[in-house]
Amino acid sequence: MFDSTRELTTNKLILLYLLNKIHIPLSHAQITHFIMEKGYIDYFSLQQYLTELSDSKLVSKEQDDNTTRYTIADNGINTLEYFSNRIPESIKQEIDKYIQKNRRRLKNEMEVTAEYFPNDSNEYIVNCKIKENDRTLINIEINTASKEQARNICSNWENNAQTLYQSILVSLTSPSSK
Repeated sequence: MFDSTRELTTNKLILLYLLNKIHIPLSHAQITHFIMEKGYIDYFSLQQYLTELSDSKLVSKEQDDNTTRYTIADNGINTLEYFSNRIPESIKQEIDKYIQKNRRRLKNEMEVTAEYFPNDSNEYIVNCKIKENDRTLINIEINTASKEQARNICSNWENNAQTLYQSILVSLTSPSSK
């Protein structure tokens, strides 16, 4: 029992440490990817820990369209300061190294989003967005006939958002020739 309680505490502290060090909101998918890649916590426990951290107000959870983003709350920072010595130094170093290497990419992922979801007509709605400093620059919803089209649109948006945004802007601001 004691070991499982210690493991539970350490795993939650790892999540708090990650959110504290990154200094940007992380999506549920970004957290899951990192944790699963490192093998710190299994998928189902991770979901439970995120819920518990949110319920106990150690982590703030924001819903933005279909994306949930997490940040560390003041109570989480206080808890981390008090208990951070329970996180193994090797894990802290791995997290620090990951953040140093991936912060820019993670921040860019936050600003360019593309998601799809099924609608009632057995089609898919794709939502493509670019945000800059909490301001939405463009938000496009596209109805597609297939999941494959939706995936392609998401992939193309994520890989070419800046170019597509500029092209749309030029097309919309150019004088029309009738």
